[in-house]
Amino acid sequence: MQSLQKGFIIRFFVVILGMVALALLAVRTFALPPNTFPVGGIFTIKEGDSLGAVAYRLSQEHIIASPEAFKLLMLALGKEKRIAVGEYAFEAPLTLPEVALKLSGSDFGIIQNRVTFPEGYTNRQVAERLTATFPTFDTAQFLELAKDRQGYLFPDTYSFSPQVTPQAVVAELTETFVTRTAALSFADSSRSRQDIIIMASILEREAGTAEEMSIIAGILWKRIDRGMALQVDAPFFFLFGKTSSELTAADLAADSPYNTYRYTGLPPAPIGNPGLAAIEAALHPAESSYLYYLHDASGGVHYGATYEEHLANKKKYLQ
Repeated sequence: MQSLQKGFIIRFFVVILGMVALALLAVRTFALPPNTFPVGGIFTIKEGDSLGAVAYRLSQEHIIASPEAFKLLMLALGKEKRIAVGEYAFEAPLTLPEVALKLSGSDFGIIQNRVTFPEGYTNRQVAERLTATFPTFDTAQFLELAKDRQGYLFPDTYSFSPQVTPQAVVAELTETFVTRTAALSFADSSRSRQDIIIMASILEREAGTAEEMSIIAGILWKRIDRGMALQVDAPFFFLFGKTSSELTAADLAADSPYNTYRYTGLPPAPIGNPGLAAIEAALHPAESSYLYYLHDASGGVHYGATYEEHLANKKKYLQ
């Protein structure tokens, strides 16, 4: 009897040890990083990717050993619908739970690069900054997609993944414009929305402060209403990439609808992407007696109500 009991106990412990060994093997197989874990690799999750598709690709790229174990863990954690879209860097091997937390946003492992577009930037300047930040960015495609949206790509600081597409950038900047200008009273103005944005894009290069923008907006709208040429240099930066001091007589004589010395009214489209202050100034110009203004060598603005005052300012500040 004792020998039977002893044999039973031995077999029992053998079974237990076997089960423990199998459990450890399962943990190693399903929870520990695969031996071929892609250290330094990047994993991309796109909008609309399902849990099953993500699990399969994680397995194919040797980030996890078992897609089924990953799905079960995500379900157990309640994260099956919280897979965060973006780019993930894997600087070291991760266990299955660590991968699950990372991709559900709990680890904040998404790669993002910040890029700033100053107020007044043209689409080409935006493209150049994107290329400088993201060397593989498709500049030509961006310029093609954005060619009719200059003025409506809101200047701000954005965070994009290294593999960001031109479509995503155009969509993000356009959506930000809509959001940031939603509270502005375009409908209450006698000017069209397009004209306001064109004027705002001019103000970005013609003024330095919100107060200057408002006064100059009043002057330029007044000149338009009187049928006078705007005679501003701002569009020449859009045309030739030149500042006022770089312009030649040939530049000023260029036959272009953007040449406000030759043609009255506003240019046909925005010459850059204005910020909120410029748009608000175009919407709410300051009333003044001024009809002329100029900038001195240090950037200061001097106003004149009459042409004689303007000539006097030229003589005093420019000669």
